[in-house]
Amino acid sequence: MRSRDIISSRKIVSFFVATKGVARRINYPERECIVTRFGFKEISPSNWLEPDDVLRGFVGISFDGQVRPLVAEDYLNCILRPNLHESIPEDVQGLFEVARGAMAYGYFFYPLFTLAMEQLFRVAEAAVVNKCATLGVPTSLKTFDERINWLVEKSIIPQSERESWEAVRHLRNMASHPERQSILPPSYAAGVLERIASQINSLFNDKVAKD
Repeated sequence: MRSRDIISSRKIVSFFVATKGVARRINYPERECIVTRFGFKEISPSNWLEPDDVLRGFVGISFDGQVRPLVAEDYLNCILRPNLHESIPEDVQGLFEVARGAMAYGYFFYPLFTLAMEQLFRVAEAAVVNKCATLGVPTSLKTFDERINWLVEKSIIPQSERESWEAVRHLRNMASHPERQSILPPSYAAGVLERIASQINSLFNDKVAKD
């Protein structure tokens, strides 16, 4: 069992307890919350439409220091804020919307925040593949790494953004070959959503400018 982590980001404070091997009972002021042997909610006919109990450990902090519980709209508004430009290829937009939709339902099943975030790394790769195909990338360049390098050479990806794209590639690899289930807070997942949207928009910036 890992120790309690206190995570603060974007006015969100969370208390997260991960367990392994045994069910653990955590007491909150309002009512008890059962953390299962996996460390996250196990879906059942009675709870599948209920907000995930873990989210009761997250609060919003206003500018004047007032603390309030976060509600569904707080998460949804944050997730709906980043958007792809209309000129982005529809196939890429569709992939992005599915990942974003899955993230929104993290309110009911907390691991979906992480699962959707991991899918966003694959959406970013799909955007690179689409861009390379449009520009006539040599057929010998087949890997994500090779395509990133080619787009940098063609100045489609600025040199200053190379490291960010390399990070996406590395995280894509980690997400695609997991050894155990990762569970990350919604603030982290929402930050990735915003960043991936920005990177994809930038990748097709020449198309946006023409439109």
